[in-house]
Amino acid sequence: MTESTPGRRRGDDLERAILEATLEELAEVGYANLRIESVAARARAGKASLYKRWPSRAHLVRAAARYQGAKGDKHFEPSGDVRADLARVMRRIAAFQAGPDGEAIRGFVGELTDTPEGEELRDQIERPRLRVVAQVFEAGIANGTVRPEALAPRIVNLAPSLMTHYFLTRGKPAPPEVIDEILDLVVMPLITERSPE
Repeated sequence: MTESTPGRRRGDDLERAILEATLEELAEVGYANLRIESVAARARAGKASLYKRWPSRAHLVRAAARYQGAKGDKHFEPSGDVRADLARVMRRIAAFQAGPDGEAIRGFVGELTDTPEGEELRDQIERPRLRVVAQVFEAGIANGTVRPEALAPRIVNLAPSLMTHYFLTRGKPAPPEVIDEILDLVVMPLITERSPE
């Protein structure tokens, strides 16, 4: 830092400030109203600093979503109660969708559908969720309450996909009563072991 550039940030500090500012803007104004100029002002950075790193709003938001995801706690320990564990996972998904990450997802659907960037973001979001749901199913298989066939990828992805569908079509995360319906009417009957007749 020199006298002519007091407080000027560079490198990782500047990037972190920009990504934090992006998340704050998303939370306040949503993806549709997000402007590079506003992010730059909030981060106390020049617009050129943003465009040098990210060529578009979509690329900036993707980087912010990745940054936020890296900060989050991914640890999940199944309790053995499959329904309660799935409800906990789905509430986490709803909380994720209620924040700036949800706004990022909504924006990507419009701007990055069928692009490598959109596919990468979907993979970053879905992979940790699917791993957690698979852990819950594996614990249920081990204690005899879940059918081994439940580990088929489409079945593992069913609850998260229904949550995302609700979010994208309603513009808000699924409320608790919808989570209960998804679990009790769709997921649990599909995955649980049938009692022998």
